[in-house]
Amino acid sequence: MCDVLRWPALGVAILVLSWSWSAQAAPCVRVSRTNVVPCALTASLERQAGNAAVRAANGRVQATEPLLPSNPALDLAGSRRQGPPGTALNWSASLGVELEIAGQRGARRRAALAERDAQKSSNGAVDRAIASEALRLYFELLAAREEQRVLAEMDAAATRVWQAAQAAAERGAAAGIEADVADAARLATHQQRLEAARAERAVTVSLASLLGLSSTAPLDVTGSLEPLERASSVPRELLPPDSPEATALAAEQRAARARASAFRRARVPNPTVSLFAQRDGFDENVLGVGLQLRLPLPQPLGRSNAGEIAENEALAERAGLLAERERRGSRAALARALAAYDSALEAARGFNTERVQRAQQALANLASEVQAGRVPIRDAIIFQGPLLELQLSAIAAKKELCLASVEVVRAAGLPLLGERP
Repeated sequence: MCDVLRWPALGVAILVLSWSWSAQAAPCVRVSRTNVVPCALTASLERQAGNAAVRAANGRVQATEPLLPSNPALDLAGSRRQGPPGTALNWSASLGVELEIAGQRGARRRAALAERDAQKSSNGAVDRAIASEALRLYFELLAAREEQRVLAEMDAAATRVWQAAQAAAERGAAAGIEADVADAARLATHQQRLEAARAERAVTVSLASLLGLSSTAPLDVTGSLEPLERASSVPRELLPPDSPEATALAAEQRAARARASAFRRARVPNPTVSLFAQRDGFDENVLGVGLQLRLPLPQPLGRSNAGEIAENEALAERAGLLAERERRGSRAALARALAAYDSALEAARGFNTERVQRAQQALANLASEVQAGRVPIRDAIIFQGPLLELQLSAIAAKKELCLASVEVVRAAGLPLLGERP
């Protein structure tokens, strides 16, 4: 009966595992603003290496857990004594244990815990860098595809204008040079479209690589060029919290100080207490207690850890100075990011939806207006440039606003996850 029930249970378990694996893999099939950061973090080899470094730091913390600095030592010895009274078998046994009496273990543990905190903070800095890069590439790809769409429409409109100019030139209603100029404008638009396609492909490959996907696989990206909402709510007088880099440096400072303290405490010799029993002479039993101490000698005759102490004190000072530099840099970075965001927001407001839609409609109707004779061919050729420039500038302004919002959120120390699509 058990065997009968075992196979269905095994099959259900396999199905559950398969479904869970598919569920984990599914979010990266289609990329949106909601999942682009989690997918990038999951695929990051640098993040996985950082997690391995944290596990290594956990091992160093675990190494400080034993209460004794070394395992007890058992010494055994035996000898045969021969003299006038006769012969006797002598033996001795001693059990010794080393003790730390100056708090060396606590200092080593504090250093190991600070090193682990430093590594975790470094991982946090890596995560924020990955998240920022993922959002940047995501917005750049959306902008590149939007430019592709606009240039495709412009290419089609320029082709229709050229065809109308060529037909008019063949009828004698227009000069042949107008058809040549229209063809040159069409060719320039086509070349611009090819350049935009190349740039879009480069961004696609970069984003696919960041997500751990094949560069040849199609990347389904959805979403719109809308800035991160958190950026608009950042106060201008905000003092940013310590960045992960500053936190890591502060933890490194604590670790260096703890190591220096451990080296100072190591100057105090560890006593070794031993218990011994032996049979000596001719059947003489001896019990005793022993105490062993290492004699500290001044440097350079002996080791006083002076060099190690000086090194770690200097490293602590260095880490503290670098942490303060990071704090200054964070304040300046937030000020620059807010200024860039305000400038980008003001620029984006100049390209309102109604104005861009009118330009799109005018560009789409340009060829029919030429064919109907309401717009001269030379004017249509001239009009194409500003209409296209307005649409491309609107896309560039929205892209810059999105990228500026990412920098504001990052510089303010706010989470880069959980944004709506």
